[in-house]
Formats: sequence, structure tokens, C-alpha cells
Amino acid sequence: MTTEGSFDVNSPPTTWAILLLAAFAPASAVLSPLIVGAYVTDLEFSAQQAGYLIAAELIGAALSTFSTLYLVGRANWHKILHISIAIIVVGYLISSAITSFEILLPIRFTSGLALGTVMTMTIVVCGMTKDPERAFGFWSLGQIIFAVVGFAVFPHLFPVIGVKGFFLVMAAIMSVILLPVRFMPTAGTERHKQGLKSVSPKAKKMAPIGLLAVLFYYTAIGSVWAYVERIANAANLPPEFIGYTLSAASIVGVMGAGAATWLSTRFGRLLPVIFGYAVIGLGILLIFGLQSATLYAISSLLFKFGWWFAAPYLLANMTGLDPSGRIAILTNFFIACGMGLGPAAAAAILSLTQGENGQLNFNPVVLFGVVCLTISLPLLYIIIRVNAAEQDQA
Repeated sequence: MTTEGSFDVNSPPTTWAILLLAAFAPASAVLSPLIVGAYVTDLEFSAQQAGYLIAAELIGAALSTFSTLYLVGRANWHKILHISIAIIVVGYLISSAITSFEILLPIRFTSGLALGTVMTMTIVVCGMTKDPERAFGFWSLGQIIFAVVGFAVFPHLFPVIGVKGFFLVMAAIMSVILLPVRFMPTAGTERHKQGLKSVSPKAKKMAPIGLLAVLFYYTAIGSVWAYVERIANAANLPPEFIGYTLSAASIVGVMGAGAATWLSTRFGRLLPVIFGYAVIGLGILLIFGLQSATLYAISSLLFKFGWWFAAPYLLANMTGLDPSGRIAILTNFFIACGMGLGPAAAAAILSLTQGENGQLNFNPVVLFGVVCLTISLPLLYIIIRVNAAEQDQA
């Protein structure tokens, strides 16, 4: 096992490795509004089927937690990452040749298992750093910068290459992402070997509360994010405008993650979290009964800024509960569960509220997102207070 003194997890190459791995591995989730639209227009799936495909991949990511819990203290971390990335590449290649929803569903689920493993390992390494807020800020920056480029480029590419071409492009990119794995730790510390034995009784008691906060936060995000392109489409907004708006929102998301990275704990953790949640909630509410392009643009900008501003604080508070990395791994499980449950719940809500003429009503999905977000905040407040009390005692 690598000891804490033999590998510097705070080194710039490791920070860049975290950024790149976290940026490209969850591409389907980050670009889910475009992928949902491509499934509908290119493969002629229903909006609900498209939502279930995104959900399947993210639920697979969630379930990967259990294998990673076992492997993190026993296996070589480079081998775990290499095998996981290889599975993602093969999954993309096979998906590029499939047009059947029933066949594509298990393939995306399997790819999700590998995606979850990669993301879990990056979260564990972030939790090992001396400044987790800063590390998770870079973790977020990778994803949001990829989103900026993706939302600017892929709306123009999808009419030419289709969703199959997207899968091939991502297979090529993920093959290159094998390279920065060498800058990640090869194994964990002694605390990772000890596993849950090194977790304090108080942390074990608080972990379920924090994990529920994570679940509801990402369910809120996932339910709305998967359908923001469809919501704009239903409001008869031009596809080019939608793509540019989501790209611009992602740029603002970079600002949100960058602000969290710079701010860290200068004003504590509670005030930034409240601010971030409030911005997300306002962004979601602005697309209720959407008719205006201006409101859609403002909503997207607020939503993305708040999402990527609040997330580093949420994740840092969870990893702060536990030095063994096990709760960090479970956190990834609940992130993926939330991001998978969100689109699945939204798809079910759309089916339940669908009009007789087939018209989809997205307003209940918007309200569902706000409710989930509202539940998450007081749960996270409890964790913030516990972490603050332990820091004061130390």
C-alpha cells in the first residue's frame, strides 16, 4: 500500500489527472440534455425511453460502488482505472452499432458500472488532499469545461454524425484518457486498508443523513437537467439557441466551480451552501411554464452556476466525515443514484401527466426538482454543523 508520505496527492499532475478523468468519464450524464434529444430525433426513441437510457447508465454507476468498496483497500488503483476505462471504450463502440432500445439499455448500464468506478476513485483521491474544497473545485471544473465545449460543438455535429458518431468520438477520447492514470496513486493509505474500522461512531451515525442530502440534491439536478433541452423544445425555441444557451450556462458553471475553488472556506461552509442552493432553486423555478427565450437563458445560467458552486461544498462535507474513504465511495453511490433516479422519476412523472393528445407537461418535473432540493438543504446543514464542531474540538 502506498503510504501518505510516498505519494503526493496534492501535486499538480495528480490534480490534472483528477480533472481529466472527472471531465470525460461522465460525458453522457454531463451532456444528457443533448443525448436525450439525439436519442429522440436520431434513433426515434420516445422522450421517456431516452430518459430511461440515461437513468440506466447512472444507476449502473451507482451500483459500481459496492465492488469499489471491496477493491479500494485491496487492489492496485491503476489496474482498477485501466480496466474501467477499457470497459467504457468498448461500451461506446458497441453502442455505436445498436439501434434497439432493449439491447442498448443493458449496454449503457454496463458502461455505467465502469463510469461509476472511475468517478469513485477520483472522489476518494480528492478526499485525500489537504484542501478537499479546492480539489473538488477542480473535479467540478473538469466536467463543466467539457460541458462548455460539448454544448457548443455537438449541436452542430449531431445532425452530421448522429448519436452513433458521438459514441465513436467518446470512445476515442476515453482511449486517450488512459494516459493520465499514471499520475493517480497506485494504492490507498493504511486508513483505506482499515476501511470502516477507522470511521468514528459519530461519522457512522451522521453518514446516512449526509448521504440522503446528496441523494436528494442530485435527484433534483438530474430530474431537471435531463429534460432542459426538451423543455426548451416544447417552448418552440430554436435548437441553435438551446445549444448556445446551454454552452453559455456551462461557462457560467465554470465560474461557479472556480468561485468555490477560490472561496474555499473563507466564509465557512454554511453560507456558500445556502447561496448555492438558492440560486439553483431560482433557476429551476424560472422554467416553470416556460414561454420566454430570455427566461430560459437566465434559468440556465443560474441553474448551472448554483449547481457547480454548491457541489464542492456538499462533497467536501461528506469526505470530511471519514478518513478511510469509504463514505466518499458511498457518496459516489448516492450521486449516481440521484442522477439516475432523477431522469427515471421525471420520465415516470411525464408518463403520468401526459395529455390525451400525447402532449408532455414538464411543470410537474420542475416542481419535483424544487421539492427534492428543499429536502436536501436541512439534511446537509446537520452535517456542516457536525464537521464544524469536530474542527473546533481539534
